[in-house]
Parts: sequence; structure tokens; C-alpha cells
Amino acid sequence: MEYFNGISCAILAGGQSRRFGKDKTLEKLNGKSLTEILANKLLEVSDDVMIISKNSEKFDFKNDKIRFLTDFTKKQSPLAGIITALKNARNNKVFVISADTPFLKPALISFLAKYSDDYDIVLTVVNEKINTLCGLYNVKVADSFKKGFDAGKYKILDNFENFNVMYIDDISEIKKFDPELLSFININTKEDFEYAKRITEKFGI
Repeated sequence: MEYFNGISCAILAGGQSRRFGKDKTLEKLNGKSLTEILANKLLEVSDDVMIISKNSEKFDFKNDKIRFLTDFTKKQSPLAGIITALKNARNNKVFVISADTPFLKPALISFLAKYSDDYDIVLTVVNEKINTLCGLYNVKVADSFKKGFDAGKYKILDNFENFNVMYIDDISEIKKFDPELLSFININTKEDFEYAKRITEKFGI
């Protein structure tokens, strides 16, 4: 598997999981939490893996190669997690992924990285959804994001106006790196989790 020099990876695991009914970031598939599954995948391709949450003590796994970081604010917002990651990254580029996306294909990161020298933010668009929590961000956007957050602009997309953003919507290209588009399966409900179990049986984790 390709190792991505110069790219940090951040798993956002600070949500409230309202629709799931309990903290989904701790829910387990094949004996490992969704967060740990992602972390293990990212450790294979990055020298800087961060897990951003409101409480790092909740995780029952430890790894000296993983940095467990606390969100800079108690306010619930994925943007807060992104800002925390960008402010603490050891590299200039950060791949951001939400903890409820255990089927990520790390090869997708190399696809996004192709555009990262020319764009500040690189995102995919699948089924007309812009995947802000499965994208590559340059750390130079951090200060502007923080300024927007402080001004009450909590939606990620509302903070893009000052940056050069690449939206990749060519599904045939994306499928070269993730043929089944498994990277874009989010677990938000108990029904989603049951579906994830079936996907695990079919494709592995």
C-alpha cells in the first residue's frame, strides 16, 4: 500500500450520534470500534494520525503512533474538528475523515493528493453529495476557518469562499480507487450499522 509522505490524517470522532442513540464511534465491527478500524488503516499510509474528539478517554484502544486530541471547543460542529486537526497537523496537508466511515479505501487519499498542490481543498462529490468529511485540506485554510467559526459560520461549506476548491464528481475516476464506493458509506443509524455488518461480510473491513 502506498505511503503518503507529507499528509496528516484526522479522524473526527466528536459527534453526539443522536440518530444512532449512543456513541457510534465506539460501536464495534469484528471486535474493533469504527474509530480503531479507521485508525489502523490510516497508520498504514501516514506518519501522522490524529483522532479528534470531545473526550479521548472514551476509547478502549491505545497506540503510541496515534495522537488523541481534544476539540478546541465544546460546541458540536464538524468544522471545530477540522480546525483542531489543521492547527495540530505535523504536515501541510490533512486528510479528514469522519469516524463513522469504516470502509474507507486509503487509495482514495492518493487520488485526492494528485490535486492538492494546485488546490487548497480537494473533495469528492458522490450522488450529488459534497463529501466535506472525506477530503484533503491544506493547513493554510485553518485561520480563515477559525475566523468564520468565531463569527458563527459553523457549516463547513460556508467557509470556502476565499479558497481554491476542487470538486471531483467523475464517478468513473473515483471508482478506479474505490470500485464499490465503500468509502462513502456512513453509519448514522442502527439500520445503517446492520447494513455495515452485511457489507463487512461481503467485502471485509
